[in-house]
Amino acid sequence: MHSVLAPKRILCVEDNPDVCELIAAVLTDYEVVSSAGEEDAWDKYSSQKFSMIILDYHLTEGDGLSLCNRIREIDMQTPIAFMTGDDDLVESQVRIAGAQRLISKSSARFIDEIFEIVEQLSVEVL
Repeated sequence: MHSVLAPKRILCVEDNPDVCELIAAVLTDYEVVSSAGEEDAWDKYSSQKFSMIILDYHLTEGDGLSLCNRIREIDMQTPIAFMTGDDDLVESQVRIAGAQRLISKSSARFIDEIFEIVEQLSVEVL
């Protein structure tokens, strides 16, 4: 008897629900769990295991950097990537916060980059 692996679960933290819907449409082999704000995302993160977290910089409440720092206080393993349309956020800031990548929403390859990064960085969770 073979066990069927559950799909990898991605936490998409983004104040625009259309962006998470677009990411979910592209990442068909993944279960994408959406959240718009820092506290809701923290609640979901605390109650479920994720293969990867995708964070927006600006959230409905709070911001992605503070959430990333909060996660990194207890979890250095789960891969985290940032996405933003804000040119003020730079790669060095997300690296210092503990994330692996920064993706610009204004990039023509935004969706391709999300797909590639999730394929490269997402991990199996038990």
